[in-house]
Amino acid sequence: MTERANIYRKVSVAAESVALIPIIIIMNKFIRASAFVLLLLFSGCKNLAPMALDDNAQLALDELPDKGTPVMSNNKRFLDNFNRDISMWWVSNSSKVSLLRAGNTLKVYLNGAGGDSYECWGREFRISDFSASPVVKVRARFEGKTPPVLRLSLKDINSLDANFDAPTIQLKEGDYQDYYFNFKDRWKQGWPDEKNVDATAIKEISFFINPGTEKWTGTIYIDETEPVKAEDIPDKNGENTNFTPVNSANVNDTIVSNVKTPEKDTPQLIDDFNNEIYSWWVGSDKIKVMKEGEMLKVEVKGVGPGFENWGRGFKAIDFTKTPVVKVRMKASGEKSILLRVDIKDADGFVTNAKPNIIEFEPAPDFVNYYYDFTDRFEQKWPDIKSVDPSKITDLLFFINPGGELYSGTLFIDEISAISAEDYKNKK
Repeated sequence: MTERANIYRKVSVAAESVALIPIIIIMNKFIRASAFVLLLLFSGCKNLAPMALDDNAQLALDELPDKGTPVMSNNKRFLDNFNRDISMWWVSNSSKVSLLRAGNTLKVYLNGAGGDSYECWGREFRISDFSASPVVKVRARFEGKTPPVLRLSLKDINSLDANFDAPTIQLKEGDYQDYYFNFKDRWKQGWPDEKNVDATAIKEISFFINPGTEKWTGTIYIDETEPVKAEDIPDKNGENTNFTPVNSANVNDTIVSNVKTPEKDTPQLIDDFNNEIYSWWVGSDKIKVMKEGEMLKVEVKGVGPGFENWGRGFKAIDFTKTPVVKVRMKASGEKSILLRVDIKDADGFVTNAKPNIIEFEPAPDFVNYYYDFTDRFEQKWPDIKSVDPSKITDLLFFINPGGELYSGTLFIDEISAISAEDYKNKK
């Protein structure tokens, strides 16, 4: 009986094991399917926090490359020529910016966009190396009451944005034209902090309309966006040439060819306001700048303690030859004000170690004021740096910085950089 019972027990256990096999197979399939679904969920959501992995828990996921492939070899040479859907494109404010694909064109509808709110639109693309082709050619036209200003920015794999000196161009009336946004020697982030942008690993493009100036309503048509080499930009006569672009932050980026080096001590005009003022920016909604005749009208309300400022960028000027900023202006208001002027070099260093400040009274007539920067080429904040006087690219104005509140209106007729000799003779 014992032997027979043992035989029955073994047969029973074997039968139970056989019966469990389908259940185990089903459970294994369920576990594998669940893991696959979870992997899809995690990989498809950009906002989820990344998983922490160590050498003992590796997943078969592709690592991001250190740098991209040459941009001209991607997507059949174009960043986008709009021959497919535009689902990769985004807008920052859908109430003021909307996108529509019409044929092989991107139509950008703008309703009171730009100005101080900096509305934009853009898209991500395959990580690309722009170092050999730092220019983005944009074929575009517009419909609207006034020609808009278009600013372009590129962002790298670390989300650093080349916004310190982003090229900005005013569109022209009429049919489609090619506009060349040149990032050569402009791979630097200025906001929210200063960083170097990796030109070999660019992943995103974005467009801004009338940044820091007047809001704009109308439609912009973009036919294609294409990377090109700097030497392939045509000059005004349609010939290929090496060119020198106007180096300007937040400004109208005009292409200049065959630029001549100024003679020693020749006065350098910064602005006489004969043209539009798209080069000018404001750092606070308490300040408004506008063109009135051939003057810059600056309206300020409650500025002072907060170091509110306004300014513009320009083609680099050698201040070793012309170290004095001459400002011809007048002001209205109830009391005198302190007007401070700082200058900034091509690396973003500002002459704030020895503030250059002049006090003047409201008056009906224009007066010349002279800001001498001799022996003032040093930055103290946010860290101590030497300012390069041979490559000055920006001008900044402050009213009563750190002092009393002020409201009033300034009119600036002309700004130039002059020599110490001209300053001595009050020319």
